[in-house]
Amino acid sequence: MLWKRRTERCAGAALALRDRWACYAELLREGGRARLVNAEKIHLPDGLVSRGHLADGAALGAFLRKKLAFRWGRIPFAVGIPSADCIFRLFALPAANVEEARASMTWCFSDYFPFDVGEALFDVCEVSSPSHDGRLRLVGAACAKAQVAPFLESLRGPRARVFAAEPRIVAATRAGGSASAEEHFVGVMKRGDSLHCAFVSAGSGLFFRSVALSAEEFAWNSRVCSEINRTLDYVSENFGGTAPPVYIAKDASAPVALPLGDLRAAAREIDFDGLCPAVLTPPADSEWYDVVGLLLRFDHED
Repeated sequence: MLWKRRTERCAGAALALRDRWACYAELLREGGRARLVNAEKIHLPDGLVSRGHLADGAALGAFLRKKLAFRWGRIPFAVGIPSADCIFRLFALPAANVEEARASMTWCFSDYFPFDVGEALFDVCEVSSPSHDGRLRLVGAACAKAQVAPFLESLRGPRARVFAAEPRIVAATRAGGSASAEEHFVGVMKRGDSLHCAFVSAGSGLFFRSVALSAEEFAWNSRVCSEINRTLDYVSENFGGTAPPVYIAKDASAPVALPLGDLRAAAREIDFDGLCPAVLTPPADSEWYDVVGLLLRFDHED
């Protein structure tokens, strides 16, 4: 008799894309505690994701739909797309609310992003930061449709219930931010050959940077400190106030320790394994905080 997967009790599923792997897991709530179950690492064929970008979205979606076919249609799932495929911008518009601002992007989109609105998937949200001209302060995220849209269309097929898609850095920030008591902070993490920085205020990620570095450069060194300091400068210039604390996700593969004294703000390394808001089961580990962040979207769903 085959073992029956208990997906009927799961609130949702997550699928995070990396260069060589896709990480899948489902969220189970038991006794008030979130738990990752049915976790799986799926090796991706060459050429589907390259250097942090979707290279063949349609083929990738078809491949994953086949791999996960027996799960489709049972529970909704969220997708974490490569952060390098997304662009984040901070700007202000003469709008009364977010809905009006979103509608106005139809004619001003190209002022902030390097492609036409008809070629993009995008969203905006309000930012709680000073505005001296009465305009609505917004953070916007956009990606070109060319690879992302075919990927999502191919992944869905006739049955899959795609609940949401977002950059992996946003999902990872949600997971890390849920464990922090600070109202404002900058979160830093390494993924593959990229450095990710995010500014979080009152539980919301307001600014994100993903910086690609070559493998030989990627140590916790002065180059990394320089990128973190650039993030701090931008946050100070656009959001005001004193420099927020910096939380850096521990990286077991770092060849040398990061010189925290070179940073322009108080900083410390954190071990996500001890702060994770969900119980992890193998193969999920402390490297899976993008998956955890995606699953937290379902943590309060009925």
